[in-house]
Amino acid sequence: MSILSKAISKPRLPSVRLRRSSAHAATVTGLEIGATQAIAAQAHLQDGRIVADRVAARALPPGLMRDGLVIDPDGLAAELKEMFAEHHFSKRVRVGLATPRTVLRVIDLPPLEERDVKTALLMQAQERIPMPLDRAVMDFQTVGLVDTPDGRRLRVIVVVTEREGVDQLLDTLRRAGLKPEGIDLSIFAVIRALGPFDLTQGPVLYAQLGDLVNIAIAEAGVCRFTRQAPQGLALVLERLAENQAIPIDEARTLLKSAAIERPAAEQDEAGRIVADLLSRTAAELGSELRAAAEFYATQFGTGAVSTGVVTGQLAPLPGFVEALAAASGLELTCGEVTAATPEALGGVDARLAPVASGLAVGELGS
Repeated sequence: MSILSKAISKPRLPSVRLRRSSAHAATVTGLEIGATQAIAAQAHLQDGRIVADRVAARALPPGLMRDGLVIDPDGLAAELKEMFAEHHFSKRVRVGLATPRTVLRVIDLPPLEERDVKTALLMQAQERIPMPLDRAVMDFQTVGLVDTPDGRRLRVIVVVTEREGVDQLLDTLRRAGLKPEGIDLSIFAVIRALGPFDLTQGPVLYAQLGDLVNIAIAEAGVCRFTRQAPQGLALVLERLAENQAIPIDEARTLLKSAAIERPAAEQDEAGRIVADLLSRTAAELGSELRAAAEFYATQFGTGAVSTGVVTGQLAPLPGFVEALAAASGLELTCGEVTAATPEALGGVDARLAPVASGLAVGELGS
């Protein structure tokens, strides 16, 4: 499923739709933009799995993005323009959205014809979505008929995000000389890139450990629940920079040398401080993951959530995923994108490429 994905040809994005283009569409570059780096990828489908053909990353200076929103359009556009010129990616892009100003809801409607669903949703969304709909972009996908205590209902997944952030992002892409082909939630791209072959298995938790942490729970490859947590890379770097009285760039370098599992006696003082910070972050985030799993099981009643897949910039740090699993009580694995060739990843860690690769392909059925 690909929510917030549509060809964009107008200066503004009046609405977004789920249904994507045909399999013969031109090559699209998936683009993940964070506060510390941008990752671009081109990929293809092979035996139902997404395979990365080419991946590249570019470190970004501080202050261009925050909480998934563009802060410095001109600065970010310049960085993206140089990145695409250097790596010669297709300028047709599908970009990921990962912001607290995005809401997902599962809404059950009476059985309706497809043409009547949007009107019914608008009436429901006024009460269910905590933002003014006249300043928002809404998209939806019908899942199918389900049995509920109120009888047969049409289950619909609805995503709403603030229009201002979307418009700012699209404007920045165009300043960079790029052609926005669509927008999708980053966590949906993760599910596409790392989802299971067996679509009959129970609920699976996905966590994208980016600047913020995006959490989703999916069944049969369809996202049913999302939540965000603050314990991502941005918070870790802010805490570390404040603790050591150093700039964010230096904190980023210091973080790369961290290892939770290394004995304290084998680390210098800075290493011990970083390891302690990461251990505390893993404990906090583990509680968030556990709460999400418990809430989902209580609300949806489709079975306990016991397994999860994590990806993103905190995932490669030695010992972090293990500490997160212990704190959450979930069986967690580190998700990696499959590369077409050994050179395809271009030196980018495979655990950092699922979002961009999933965005490059779009819907698995397209």
